[in-house]
Amino acid sequence: MKINIESRPSLLILVSFVISLITLMGVYLIPFNFRVPIFKVIALVLIVFILYPFCRVNIKWILYYFFCLDRDWWIARIERPRIFIYIIYFAILLMMLKDISIPNQYVLFFYRLSIMFYLVVGAAMLGKLIWTKKFESALLPEIKNLVNQNISIRKLSETEISEIIRLNSKNIEESSVNDLQALLNGNIPGDKIKWVGTSGKNVITYTELFSLLHIISESGDIKFDRAKRKSLMNFIIANFVKYEKGEVSQIPYGSLNSAYTNFVL
Repeated sequence: MKINIESRPSLLILVSFVISLITLMGVYLIPFNFRVPIFKVIALVLIVFILYPFCRVNIKWILYYFFCLDRDWWIARIERPRIFIYIIYFAILLMMLKDISIPNQYVLFFYRLSIMFYLVVGAAMLGKLIWTKKFESALLPEIKNLVNQNISIRKLSETEISEIIRLNSKNIEESSVNDLQALLNGNIPGDKIKWVGTSGKNVITYTELFSLLHIISESGDIKFDRAKRKSLMNFIIANFVKYEKGEVSQIPYGSLNSAYTNFVL
């Protein structure tokens, strides 16, 4: 059975540590005069491996920018977080590589091991993982949700807004269409939106409401958890009400939260 190391962080770290330890021990088997040059060569190779995909994408963007070529392939919401991750990674690396005098050989060994481990992890994470579709579709939304735990509506085009309203016309009471449009435009609705979505058994359900909010929310590609989930519940309560048999009632937090537990995105 094939094991996907990238999907198991603890295993990835363990494998990276083992590789780092074996590599460094191999360096220490080399005559003393060649240890530092060989160590630097290995470190340089790893740094080049880490930087290669970054340079390939962003140097291309720079060239396209100066020659006024189409840059639609460079998606800011994906590439900017990658750039930020690279900045943080190399800032830490520079601090690790600053001139340090370590006379004790045992301490020096562990210092070099920490650098090697950091570079190997970087090669796996920055050199490969963050350039995969998995990063774009799963890991990046999780990171964004950790950074911003509030619910915010992403910028939608007029075409998208019209299509969303059309698809949800059966779930929204007719008098709330303008309020839904205001919400989709990033504004506060004049009145709470009357939700009439049912399961077909004349019982109001929230599955399509959750789907709607995930579609229009920033980082809505994954199911929300913890504080972000609580923010979603509060956002719904603040902007929606149940409209059943001509009567308006508030949406209970408990039933909403319970329904979200069973919601499949």
